[in-house]
Amino acid sequence: MPGRLGCLSVAMFLICAVLATGPTKASENEKYCLEHGDNIVVYIDRTTAYDEIDKQALIDGVSRVFESLAGGERFVMRTITDASVRSATLVRSCVPICTSNGFLEDLFSPTCTEGVMLNDRKHLRSEIVAQMQELLENFVEQPYSDIVGTIAQTAPSEMRPSGANRFYLFTDLIENSPNIPGKDFFSIKNSKLITKVTEQRLLPSLTGADVRVFGVGRSGKPDRPPLDPQLLKKLTEFWEAYFDAAGAHLIIQQSLGAIN
Repeated sequence: MPGRLGCLSVAMFLICAVLATGPTKASENEKYCLEHGDNIVVYIDRTTAYDEIDKQALIDGVSRVFESLAGGERFVMRTITDASVRSATLVRSCVPICTSNGFLEDLFSPTCTEGVMLNDRKHLRSEIVAQMQELLENFVEQPYSDIVGTIAQTAPSEMRPSGANRFYLFTDLIENSPNIPGKDFFSIKNSKLITKVTEQRLLPSLTGADVRVFGVGRSGKPDRPPLDPQLLKKLTEFWEAYFDAAGAHLIIQQSLGAIN
């Protein structure tokens, strides 16, 4: 009996220790991924100077993306910075869901508990919001914005062969990098720029992906006044040509809060 009681005490201690560690971490939620679930990849451009209204709209927008998911989707959030090699992964997880294996199996051998699943979903959403808040609160003006390089170097590895691939980009889409300086971006013909990025192997294969961009329309000047209409046209036509060549479908919306 003493031995059994000792084992029982150890078991109870271990259970309590696990419970004391708090909610399940998002990285542990990969068990929730469904084989044919959608693949959601969110890019946050940390080189864009967001005002307080933009910051709240961005957080609300990404939150709406998350809340619209049914569960089982793969969810990744990354940054766009001054260099593609500095693109950081903020979140990589799966949206919690409980799937049914049949009444009897669910009854006698449950693989998912509704309460645990809802708790995991709540904590994943909290982590997403917390990561965005920290990113926006620690914004530092950067000399470059390497959007082309970041998408080219990171997006293909985020693609998944099963399920729909959906990319959300929160950025002003103003490229200003060593590969394509801002002056060249707005002065060189788009056809030549596409040829250039192709030759530099900066044109990814994103066949079948849906890409939606939010936050376009303001310049990079102080106080962020509206971009000149001709420059805005030049910018949007470049990205339309870029993603078309990459095999993706692009929708550009100016408002950061335009997600539905």
